[in-house]
Amino acid sequence: MVKITGGRKTGVKTTKASQPAKAAKTKASKAAVLAKVPKKPVRADKKAATFSLDAPYATQVFVAGSFNDWSPVATPLIRNDAGIWTGTVNLDPGEYEYRFVVDNMWSDDPANTTRRCNEFGTKNCILAVKS
Repeated sequence: MVKITGGRKTGVKTTKASQPAKAAKTKASKAAVLAKVPKKPVRADKKAATFSLDAPYATQVFVAGSFNDWSPVATPLIRNDAGIWTGTVNLDPGEYEYRFVVDNMWSDDPANTTRRCNEFGTKNCILAVKS
């Protein structure tokens, strides 16, 4: 699910990850992940896009896309007690492609049915950030 602040695209995630449960992240490890994420001032024209995935059995989830050069580890999501993973990326208006990386496996966003075929025989989810 991707939610863009300002009345933009929203959705509800209902799919569980297919990986078996491992140890849940501790609050200390969550803080360590957050500490590694650089904090930058948000420009006025940027919009906050919040990515969300229901994956209670996952041990780590990232979002990779055209906004972070498809790095499978650059943008970690944080797990809450209910197993919902979320993270926010500040993006300029435009169109972006993305996928989730759940326990090192590339995964679709089940809440986003807008997709485009990629060179690997799968599909990338499309996110449109409006100005």
